Amino acid sequence: MKKLLIILSISVIFTGLSLKPAFAQDQLVKEPNVSGTFYPQNKNKLSAMIDKMIAGVKPFTTNEHISGIICPHAGYIYSGKIAAGSYKAIYGKKYSTVIILAPSHYFNSNYAAVYPTGFFKTPLGKVPVNTNISSKLLKNSDYFKAQTNVFEREHAIEVQLPFLQKSLKNFSIVPIIIFPSNYSYYEHIGDILASIVSDREDILIIASTDMSHFHNQAKANFMDKTTLALITAGNAPDLFDNLKKGNCELCGGAAVITLMLTMEKIKAGNPHILDYATSADTVKSSSDQVVGYCSVIYTKSAIDINDENTERSKNMLTQSQRKELLSIARISIRDYLETGQRKKIKTEDALFMEKRGAFVTLNKNGMLRGCIGRIVSDIPLINVITDMAIEAASGDPRFIPVNLQELDAIDLEISVMSPIEEITDINRIKVGTHGLIISKGFSSGLLLPQVATEYNWSTEQFLQQTCIKAGLNQDTWKKGAKIHIFSAEVFGELD
Repeated sequence: MKKLLIILSISVIFTGLSLKPAFAQDQLVKEPNVSGTFYPQNKNKLSAMIDKMIAGVKPFTTNEHISGIICPHAGYIYSGKIAAGSYKAIYGKKYSTVIILAPSHYFNSNYAAVYPTGFFKTPLGKVPVNTNISSKLLKNSDYFKAQTNVFEREHAIEVQLPFLQKSLKNFSIVPIIIFPSNYSYYEHIGDILASIVSDREDILIIASTDMSHFHNQAKANFMDKTTLALITAGNAPDLFDNLKKGNCELCGGAAVITLMLTMEKIKAGNPHILDYATSADTVKSSSDQVVGYCSVIYTKSAIDINDENTERSKNMLTQSQRKELLSIARISIRDYLETGQRKKIKTEDALFMEKRGAFVTLNKNGMLRGCIGRIVSDIPLINVITDMAIEAASGDPRFIPVNLQELDAIDLEISVMSPIEEITDINRIKVGTHGLIISKGFSSGLLLPQVATEYNWSTEQFLQQTCIKAGLNQDTWKKGAKIHIFSAEVFGELD
């Protein structure tokens, strides 16, 4: 299977590696227009500058396939160190095509502009346009049009190219400029892009964008953290609304929303924020009027790539994030037991603002002391953790409420939930990985993945015990009950 890498940057780029890219040898050459201003004009200086920036960022390691990127497009002295994080993550990987989604800073149009053929030139050489893919896009004439003039003065695509040339080999690009429009327009563009890249790992999509513009440092940080929280939550509709209202700012907002929708459709909706800074941070300049920059990558589980019907397996949280959530849960319980009040916990971690279900489990001397949770949620994860921790300590009907004197003897465990999925084939169930929900009529029972592991159950025993938990006959799973599976990232204070 060919591999396709898509990078959203407010323009679209396709890169090619294993196969000779399709492009016209004798057509247009797009000359660089910000060489010598946004980045060095000298080939050797440019190459050394990028090498130094990539070497200076921490590597991001993952077993998952990187399908999309959000990168800034300012001058390299301002945003290059931030962009370097994403490019280090894809360094040396095999992408045959890079689709670059970018904004226009000079034009507007009712169509997405496609550069149809030829080459884009930088001091590091020429990059071919993938005419096979650009032709496919242009056949969708209701949404795409060949408009080379809108690329002539634009820098949002160009600044991505030297980084790509240093990070990848033998690739072609598909440059696309996405103009501001309505949400359904972005959905249609996302559908078209997803249809091209859904079964390929060799296409990368880049969305090229900077963040808030010309606010003071405090306002920029607040505004950009709101934006990043919506990006990591995969909440494209709310991001669209907040961009319209001015609560968020992305000059490449159209590209980012299109990327988010495309990633969701190809099941690569695992965003990771690699870095964020403002111009005041990167060049130590005045904090009165700054511009924000972020580096985000989208990953797709290798399991999903090979088998779309197999549950995705990944850890969402870092060790430090796990420790912080456990600390928040304990603090919430202690505050409630001392004051009777539920205090709101503030966070600057965008991942904690994702809408996730979670369970909080209390154990004392190796025995269950309380467990309450929400399998799905319409509120941020941090709020679920605080609420469920308090409920596990005070509202589990199976136990008397926890008192303050025994709290130090209690160990906490948290399970962060994935989305639930109904199944008809019990062979899909992986004991130790999946939790179960079995329901029939008004009866429903849930068991977390770790329960089956603790008791060393087989798949059938797990099904039977979940039926019993629901108050049903143990064989009801064979007789018309609905079976749902979910996975959970489980971690505790004793880990």
